Amino acid sequence: MAEQLYVGIDSGSVSLNCIVLSETRKIVYESPYERHMGKVEERVSDLIRFLYEKFGSERIRSVSFTGNHGKNLSEQLGTFYEFETISEVLGALFVQPNVRTIISMGGQDTALFQIDQASDESAGGGDNWKLSYFNTNGPCASGTGSFIDQQAQRLATSMYAKEVDISQEKIDTILGDFIDLGARSRKPANVACRCTVFTKSDMIHLQNKGETLEDIIYGLHIGNARNYMSTIVCKRVLEEPILFIGGLSLNSLQVKAFRDYFPRLIVPPHNTSLGALGVAIQALSLKREDRVDFKKLKALGSQMEITAPRTSRLELKKTSFPESNEIKQRPLKKGTRVYLGIDIGSTTTKYALMNNEREIIHKSYVPTQGKPIEVTQRLLRTIRDEVGKKIEIVGTATTGSGRNVVGDFLNVDLIIDEITAHARGAVEIAPDIDTIFEIGGQDSKYISISNAYPLDFDMNKVCAAGTGSFLHELAGKYGINIVGEFQDIALSSEAPIKLAERCTVFMESDLVSYHQKGVARNDLIAGLCYAIVHNYLNRVVGKRRIGERVMFLGGPSLNKGVVAAFEDVLGRGLLVPPHREVLGAYGAAISVQEKMQFEHAEKSSFRGLESAINDRMEYKEKICHADPNCHNECKLKIYDFDGRRSVWGGECGRYDVVRTKGARKQNFFHVRQDIWQTYLAGV
Repeated sequence: MAEQLYVGIDSGSVSLNCIVLSETRKIVYESPYERHMGKVEERVSDLIRFLYEKFGSERIRSVSFTGNHGKNLSEQLGTFYEFETISEVLGALFVQPNVRTIISMGGQDTALFQIDQASDESAGGGDNWKLSYFNTNGPCASGTGSFIDQQAQRLATSMYAKEVDISQEKIDTILGDFIDLGARSRKPANVACRCTVFTKSDMIHLQNKGETLEDIIYGLHIGNARNYMSTIVCKRVLEEPILFIGGLSLNSLQVKAFRDYFPRLIVPPHNTSLGALGVAIQALSLKREDRVDFKKLKALGSQMEITAPRTSRLELKKTSFPESNEIKQRPLKKGTRVYLGIDIGSTTTKYALMNNEREIIHKSYVPTQGKPIEVTQRLLRTIRDEVGKKIEIVGTATTGSGRNVVGDFLNVDLIIDEITAHARGAVEIAPDIDTIFEIGGQDSKYISISNAYPLDFDMNKVCAAGTGSFLHELAGKYGINIVGEFQDIALSSEAPIKLAERCTVFMESDLVSYHQKGVARNDLIAGLCYAIVHNYLNRVVGKRRIGERVMFLGGPSLNKGVVAAFEDVLGRGLLVPPHREVLGAYGAAISVQEKMQFEHAEKSSFRGLESAINDRMEYKEKICHADPNCHNECKLKIYDFDGRRSVWGGECGRYDVVRTKGARKQNFFHVRQDIWQTYLAGV
């Protein structure tokens, strides 16, 4: 009689892996690594049919499952399932019996296993090991295979001389070229491998600074390994032998990056199929008999529609949404005194020109593109060309993440944080508001207002879920223009799909899976509007108080779909004022007006439009030797801005812009401490 076979299938978040094991524990077949592209049931059905044809139904005694989709598949087919953590350890012990540490990096999961090996057979039955430590990633794609896949797709347009198909179906080809290019690196760039969407911005900045593509690619893998060491390994000592398994163990650059930490790192045979091997071993050990019912298999293969949770249609019922966001053009008198506020964000830069009556007379909103100075110069050129002959700029202020660098470049009168700027602009429009929701490209903010002043605030924590980039990134995958088209598609949905709160990368996988199974595109896009709202409320606002008068600001507030989702979830209307996308710049302009009036300042320190526009940003480079005990040798750039020396660079903050003018202001913290000590004297 032919030997009985045990089939183990690991149905992961990204790929499908299979091992066929004989009853004498020999591997008789391993399927090639295959991405299922969200068609999990269809690919599993095809695989099982192939195995039955190859080996015969009478020989296959058991078909068992593990992995992200394994539980659902085993329930549908009535077969055995084992948790992937147990399956991976069993598979690793099979190929490397003395293993002490397992580094696992898959499509959406990364994990660390540490194993204690017993020195005797006291455990019985060969069970001479125990799992002493386990750690895994949270709800973030950073450090996973999906993270690397997305960066490869993003850089594909730079990698190829001609236009190339960057669809999911071509990802393996792109990834191969991506790895080959990174292998040529001689001086890897320093890439911060945090949230995948934010890493994209970091890489754009590096490209703009002139870093080569190969150095960015290898630097990305080094950063990925560094991220794993800091978030998963932490301060633990990893004992050898150390195995590296999972989809990312196929990536030679990732292996190379880890070998900087662990020179004797082992990539074992069957490195992507150890979960499948482990569940087959478990089924064999338990003497399972799980033959597949072909009626159930047929139903599984034809199950193209998915039962997905739905939510209510997006409708604006209680919110007054301004249909026009344009400035009403009025003729300007020559010599009109204006205040200029510039908000330099991580993804967009915008300005607001305000007259003495605090009316916005000119504005613009453009992508930052990792070049805050160059974009600011372009905006100033717009001001000069369109209204420059009729205005006199009497005060300037900068806010946003680039406020210090641009503030120094322009020699502005005020550099102000974005929380204060947004609060000031919002209160000017609606003095009775008590809450501000502000969603930017990479930063989302919650601000609580009391008596027209900010009382409390919070921001997102290195995650793009709940930011404008979240929507922009996912809309781009479907070729949808985020301006206009996105909201029209979302509002056309009768039954938006209810998506889980997820990292942007994982959300993309969910969308692909739903779309492959027949969910309409407009239902998915409407679901994204709800997803950004739930992500924002749960990750940024949390348990903080939401008042009765809520103002919604930032780029996504221009999207009717997102506004409608907020209205539905909160059960109340929101304030969405005109020009809300530049309200931070408007608040900065008001703040500098108030400052100059308070100080009776007669002249702005602003260097002038022509001077700033024509500055070629020439500089001299110098190595810092300010501290003889410091060995960092930071490279400094020394600029001359109209005779004003400005030093940029350095890691210690020695050359950071600190702008103080006039008499030193009273430190109220010190005053409070003195009063406190006075009354406590002798106690």
